[in-house]
Amino acid sequence: MTRFVLVLHSHLPYVRAHGMWPFGEETLYEAVAEVYLPLTRMLQRLEVEGIPAPLTLGITPILTEQLVDPKVKEGCRAYIQDRLERARGDVERFSGTSLAVSARYQLGYWQAALAQYEALHGDLVSFFAQAQERGQIEIISSAATHAYLPLLGSDTAVWAQIKTGLEAYRRHYRREPSGFWLPEMAYRPRKEGRAGLDELLMKAGLRYTFVDAHLVEGGGTLPPYAGIGPTPGESSEALYHVLELNSGLRLLARNRETTLQVWSNDLGYPGAGDYREFHRKDATSGLHHWKITERSVELGAKEPYDPEAAAALAHQHARHFVGLLSRLAAQHPEGVICAAYDAELFGHWWHEGPIWLEAVYRELHRSGNIAAQTARNATRGPATRTALPEGSWGLGGMHQIWQNPATQDYWTQVYQAEARMKEAVRNTRRESSASRRILRQMVRELLLLEASDWPFLIETGQAAEYARQRYTDHAARFTELEAMLHSEAVHLARLAELESLDNPFPEADPTLYL
Repeated sequence: MTRFVLVLHSHLPYVRAHGMWPFGEETLYEAVAEVYLPLTRMLQRLEVEGIPAPLTLGITPILTEQLVDPKVKEGCRAYIQDRLERARGDVERFSGTSLAVSARYQLGYWQAALAQYEALHGDLVSFFAQAQERGQIEIISSAATHAYLPLLGSDTAVWAQIKTGLEAYRRHYRREPSGFWLPEMAYRPRKEGRAGLDELLMKAGLRYTFVDAHLVEGGGTLPPYAGIGPTPGESSEALYHVLELNSGLRLLARNRETTLQVWSNDLGYPGAGDYREFHRKDATSGLHHWKITERSVELGAKEPYDPEAAAALAHQHARHFVGLLSRLAAQHPEGVICAAYDAELFGHWWHEGPIWLEAVYRELHRSGNIAAQTARNATRGPATRTALPEGSWGLGGMHQIWQNPATQDYWTQVYQAEARMKEAVRNTRRESSASRRILRQMVRELLLLEASDWPFLIETGQAAEYARQRYTDHAARFTELEAMLHSEAVHLARLAELESLDNPFPEADPTLYL
């Protein structure tokens, strides 16, 4: 029977205590309210009804660290309460108008969000951990701060990202992970005297990861970025196999058909006219009350949102999607179909995405020729040996989104800090309590500096100045701590301030840089 693996990759950079809007903590609160909370409700409903939902969920270590943070939990609760009050105002303001239906829907949505958040005591990580323990889902790990691994300056830096991420996983999810999400699906084989990423993952005890289709079969990359030139619409036979590299690491490659059906600008479901328009917000409340209508229609001409029509369309698209899976399953009866997406697409960018996702699992439960499985289960058994070139799912299939003239200063800062981190650990012969704290905080600042989000935001222009400020600040704090390490009198109050500001990874281990 054909196996189907649905993978959602969840990641947000470290924004705790680093600004609010237009880029900062509010982006995290939006994701909690619009993506992660709806996902918990979906899993609860399906569990009660006995409908399998073997979702493979990637939650990056830096996202997990933020979700459990008391300050973030408090801020998220305040954010949801604020949106609820805005929704109440819109119900009164739009009463008797064409937006009244949407306003009442928004009120119910935010009431449900607050009730769910309170029921979980704000602890989404424990919910997902328990869902994994009872076998409903699988949670995979990733690099500590979603660093772009092929471009880090040394295998030591890569190893520190991998190991720090795994230690965080063990602490929060109480087991050993077997799967790993390569940030940006970026892979580098063994070359120029450096180990392949697959070798390092195997050494760390991991057993499988995911790659973009073009690394296996050539051609253009798939959305969200899409490569240069036309993207073939059909997957080759190789994409239906569990693949294995010489190191023993197993791979699942993204299926082209299922990717394009959801994520393509032209073919994807989220662009349908009845779905909610993401880009138009009410000038007073900031809430969304309009539908896409047509993609070519200007924002001011969008029509009022009808939540019932949108939900009906999501169910229709779910049936279409499972029909597509059935057709592919008939052509590849012993194959595996891997559909991997960013989790934030479902609920944030595509408001009806969680409805679609739940409907897909319900349709699969009724299907007779497709076995939905976690990636861990699907990668067991026979595999096809292969080799991969270097590349990512980025534009053009390589590294140019993250490494280009606009990001040159960023990488200079990264490489300098990586070298100085190793030197600081080697040269600290007699460790005191203060020096251990300083080295540990230097590790945190370096890991945060290495996040792939900063060069990405610079290249795309989404929040370029914010990104420059963030990496510059982490580099400056790293330098300040380095100077403190060599000082005869450590400023303990300042050290505590830095530890409070950038506080992830209490297990940060400087000896990884030896």
